[in-house]
Amino acid sequence: MKRPGRVKRKLLWAHRWLGLTSGIVVVLIGLTGSFIVFYREIDAALNSALYVPAGPEQKVTLSEVMRAAAAADTAPISTILAPDRTWPVWVVIHAHETTTGRYPNRWTTMVDPSNGKVLGRRDYINAFALKVYRLHYTLLLHEWWGKELVGIVGFVLLGLAVSGLFLWWPKPGRFWRSVSVSKDVSLLRFVFDVHGMAGFWALLALTMISITGVGIIFPGVVRPIVGLVSQPTPDPSPRIELPAAGTPQLSADAIVRIVQAARPDTTIAMFNPPTETRNTWRVQFRAEGADPAVRARGAIWLDPWSGAVVHDRTSGATSMGDRYLAEQLWIHNGATFGLVGRLFVFAAGFAPLVLFISGGIMWLKKRPGRIRLG
Repeated sequence: MKRPGRVKRKLLWAHRWLGLTSGIVVVLIGLTGSFIVFYREIDAALNSALYVPAGPEQKVTLSEVMRAAAAADTAPISTILAPDRTWPVWVVIHAHETTTGRYPNRWTTMVDPSNGKVLGRRDYINAFALKVYRLHYTLLLHEWWGKELVGIVGFVLLGLAVSGLFLWWPKPGRFWRSVSVSKDVSLLRFVFDVHGMAGFWALLALTMISITGVGIIFPGVVRPIVGLVSQPTPDPSPRIELPAAGTPQLSADAIVRIVQAARPDTTIAMFNPPTETRNTWRVQFRAEGADPAVRARGAIWLDPWSGAVVHDRTSGATSMGDRYLAEQLWIHNGATFGLVGRLFVFAAGFAPLVLFISGGIMWLKKRPGRIRLG
């Protein structure tokens, strides 16, 4: 099919200027995205004293973990991460008081699962690996619509990928020529080949990353689209009626026993104790055999007084739309597809840098006059 030259020229103009004006931010998000694919592994390597238990045994109960963490930090506990292969210790996240509009102030306490001793505590959001994570997610501009800006960049990346595919589309019989680099050619031709090759081989990953990134930041945009195929249910924050005054809450260990009895074929990944806005326990599960980066798949909410399950969002109780929305983060970082998927996303994070540099060189070379690349 012959494309009108006028449309192609306008698309080329839009593609070029969109890339040049937003390229630095796209490159930054791409490089930080590559980093955070393995941010937990990097964090464990940089802070080994916090993540090396005294022994392999899992002797400490959840109640003992919470008591040890509370003794080290009196701020309310918002999340408790169970030991796994990457972080083989209990990681307790404390919610400290936060100024309105600021990024949530979180500190962590690491507890040795073999003896219950506190291995250390730290400012969670300002630890190096987590700060890079925030740079990727909000550009460190949480108070100035940083997350939304990153979401807009996701749309830009999608537009660049689609327009780049249209502009790259080769003539019949020239496919392999268009996805490789020729030998013995001019610098401009070499750069042009690199730009096309990098764009093609990273296209699938960049499209997947941009779509899931937009979905994570703007769920209200994606939910109606997903609903055309499978209707998702609203994310719950269930509150239950309070029991009679003086009714004691179940211990954390009792909650664990109830969950293990109700879901004997699953592994608990994290706990969220009751809060002021959600007076239930939320327990999330780790997928058996999944990549360690898949932190959780599915959750249940329990009455803290009776232990009854008040809401179930495990895979067997949710729609396909719910499962996709829950899986977006793991698709985004490649973990859904295991280590190969994460390495694929890691490599794709460098593609915007290659495309920005090669695109910039082509623009600079072409400025004095029109150069024919045929």
